[in-house]
Amino acid sequence: MLRLLSFFITFFAIISTVSAQKLKKRTESIGIYKEVYHIDKKTKFRSGESYIENVKSGEKVAAGNYSNASRTGKWIFRDSESGEDYMIYNYSNDSLIYLNQSLVADSFLVKTDLGYELKKVDRPLLYIGLKDEITNLVGQDLEIPIEIIKNGRIGMSVLQYFVDEEGNLSGPRLVNGFSQEMEQGIHQKISVLSSKFLPAIIDGKTIASTFFVRVNVGLSNETFAAELLPPYILHIDVYYSIQPTVKRQPVRMEIRTVDFSEIE
Repeated sequence: MLRLLSFFITFFAIISTVSAQKLKKRTESIGIYKEVYHIDKKTKFRSGESYIENVKSGEKVAAGNYSNASRTGKWIFRDSESGEDYMIYNYSNDSLIYLNQSLVADSFLVKTDLGYELKKVDRPLLYIGLKDEITNLVGQDLEIPIEIIKNGRIGMSVLQYFVDEEGNLSGPRLVNGFSQEMEQGIHQKISVLSSKFLPAIIDGKTIASTFFVRVNVGLSNETFAAELLPPYILHIDVYYSIQPTVKRQPVRMEIRTVDFSEIE
C-alpha cells in the first residue's frame, strides 16, 4: 500500500515538473492593470491559467484560461471599483453566462428609422472584458505628436464607431478632429477590438448601436469634472508637460594686472 502511495506521489510530482517545464510565466502591463499568463515553450502560444490584476490595489479583476493563444472556457471579470462580479463569459461556446445588471446602463444609443436615438434597452452594447478595458487600452501609451507639444496645443479628438446586430465593429466617423496622426493611433487601438462586442438588445432582439471615443489632450480636469458622462461616450484624458529650455551663454572674463604703485 505504501509502495502504491509512493508511486502516485512520485508520478504526480513528475507530471507537475513536466508541466512546469512546458510553460513559462510572463507578465504584461495594460495601463493600470497587469496580466499574468503562461507561454507554452514549444508553441510560443499563451496556454494555461491567467489572471489580470489592478496594479494599484493588487486585486484580481479577471481570471481564466488560454489555449493556443486564445481565451477558452469561463472567464470571470470583476468591477475594479466595487469588487463585484461584472461579467462571466464562456469563450468556448461564445455565450454570456452572467451579467451584473446593476453595473450597466439601462439606456443606450441604438439605431432607429430616424438615425441613432437614446432608448431603454434590455442590455446595452457591451465589450467582452473588463468594464473599463477600452478606455484603458486607448489611453495606454497613446503618442502625442511632437508638434502639439512644441506649440502647446490643447484640444479634443472625437471618433464615432458602430456595432451592428451581430456585434461587428465598423467606423470610425470623425466627429471632431484635432490631430490626424493621433486619431490614427486611436483607431489602431480600437480596431483590435473587432468581434469582441455583444450587441445591444431591445425587446429580446439584438439591435445596432453606436458609441464615441473622446480623447482630451491637455484640457483641464475641471472642464469635465461636473459632466455626467453617458454610457455611449468613452472619455480619456491625456496630458503633457512642456519643459522650458535654458540657453547657457559663456561669460567672458577679462583679467588685467594692476600696478599698485600707481594707487595713491
